[in-house]
Amino acid sequence: METDNEKEEEASTLRNVAVGSAATETVSRYGSANAEYVKAYNGIDREIGKVLRKGLKSISESKVNPDYHRQNIKQQAGFSAEVHKVASTNAENIISKKSERLSRTDDLPDQFGTNHSVYDHVEVDANGIAISGTGSQMKFLNDYEGLLGKIAQGRDGGKNDLSRYLDAKLALPTEQVEAARTFCAKRAESLSKQARILEKKGNVELAARKRVEADNFEKLRENIRDSGITTEDAIFFREHPKVATVKAIAATSHHAGVQGAKFGATIGVAISTVTNLIAVCQDNKEVGDALRDVVRDTRNAAALGYGTGFAGSALKGCMQQSSSVAARTLAKTSMPALAVTVCLEVGTSVIQYARGEIDGVEFMERLGEKGIGMLASGLGATLGQIGIPIPVVGALVGGMIGYTLSSMLYKDALQTFKDAKRAHEDYLQTKAFCEAARVQLEAYRIEFCSRFQEWLQEGQAELAECMSRMDGAIMNGGMEEFAASANALAACMGKSLDFANRNEFDMFMATEAELVL
Repeated sequence: METDNEKEEEASTLRNVAVGSAATETVSRYGSANAEYVKAYNGIDREIGKVLRKGLKSISESKVNPDYHRQNIKQQAGFSAEVHKVASTNAENIISKKSERLSRTDDLPDQFGTNHSVYDHVEVDANGIAISGTGSQMKFLNDYEGLLGKIAQGRDGGKNDLSRYLDAKLALPTEQVEAARTFCAKRAESLSKQARILEKKGNVELAARKRVEADNFEKLRENIRDSGITTEDAIFFREHPKVATVKAIAATSHHAGVQGAKFGATIGVAISTVTNLIAVCQDNKEVGDALRDVVRDTRNAAALGYGTGFAGSALKGCMQQSSSVAARTLAKTSMPALAVTVCLEVGTSVIQYARGEIDGVEFMERLGEKGIGMLASGLGATLGQIGIPIPVVGALVGGMIGYTLSSMLYKDALQTFKDAKRAHEDYLQTKAFCEAARVQLEAYRIEFCSRFQEWLQEGQAELAECMSRMDGAIMNGGMEEFAASANALAACMGKSLDFANRNEFDMFMATEAELVL
């Protein structure tokens, strides 16, 4: 019979498993998003074994000329911004379940060669093929006005001619975007005004050039994009790539944690409400206590959901881009989502053992149950998501079923082993008892045989004497002698005859009593 504490512990475990299983899909998406930041830092996509042209780590190790330290850092910061832009965009696409990915053209040499003259980035489809019209150029310069002017005005093919960027989307630092758009709008308006004046004066050719420049500035204004990165951020990526990567992963993991907390609170309040309502209906709990328990359980489930989302997505991101094949394989399962639940469940058993609440044998039994249960829960969550392709629902159902069935089977198997052990112990105890009884019976048999033999030896002469006297009495016709010898023989056998002599027999025969032989 389970105690109330055991029932409460079992309910808590099921809640934890449910929360962990429900977070599987969230952890998977946000974890894959985090993997993009790990990939950007290392400059290696270990999932497909591809070495990228640049990574934040390698850029930070680039040489810097002491005489041009500031200029070199800013130039290299531009490369860091390009790499981080790919990572952050792809992370958002993964979270949003979009199939498109952003890539640096340098990482697509088969399609764009090396150091493409126009595009720094391009979007690719699920097969890695560049999508037409998605090419963009990223520029991190202080003099953005000079840059825009060279793009809009230069058509002479000289060193200041940057007109090749005119049809490309132009990604600028966040703090320059609005000012750059305003600059382009004013320049377009001014050039259009100049063109009208020139036309009135009859200078049609120059007026036409002014209109072309005005149109170019207008096109530039429409093509300007916010890179999502400030100049300060780009420099930080260049100088502190590891810290920047950790911050990006932490921010993404936080969003995963918030989603996990929502799922956790929903699951926690649902399960706790049902269990406490049953307890109230059975008069096992007061309404006030039940309400407090619901609030407590909801709070704990939300906290667990946040921890699962945060830690699980961070763990999956690192495992997904690990150099270990085993780690990358595990990253594809629900293990990262259940890592917090496993630690929590195992930690509870460790604390109980440390406090002396359970002994070593029970501690090992619980570790076995938790380990097998969590393994089955993870497999169940994966299969459940496949069988029920509804985010959260499939993994939740599969995880709970997997844990419940494995826990039941484990307990039954463990009880069977315990019963077998107990039966074996009973057998050994019975065997020892029988062996002791056999030894004692053997001792009794030997003693009986010894004493019987002694009795036979001692009584043999007396028996022989009695038999001889009886034979002699018969031969001589001495009935009195025969009766006395018979009585002596009976006494040797431990018996007493009814008639000691003939007179006693005659007296009996004179009565009406029955003779019983």
